[in-house]
Amino acid sequence: MKKLLFLVLILVVVTAGVGYYLGWFRFSTSKDTGTGERNVEMNIDTNKMKTDAQKAKEKLSTAGEKAKESEKAKDSTEEK
Repeated sequence: MKKLLFLVLILVVVTAGVGYYLGWFRFSTSKDTGTGERNVEMNIDTNKMKTDAQKAKEKLSTAGEKAKESEKAKDSTEEK
């Protein structure tokens, strides 16, 4: 059970790191000088997430097609 929780924690941390790097998440802080309170805000750009996911699907599809073509070409040269 501990291994499963550790795996989930690692996946969350990696996803958060990649998301921050790709601009899916933005953090900002502000301070109210009158009260001394500090506000932390997190913005999530769901449109960027969807756009990046679509680009990844297209790249994977293209890579898969190229791999199939390469395999077909390899098989046809081996038959000769």
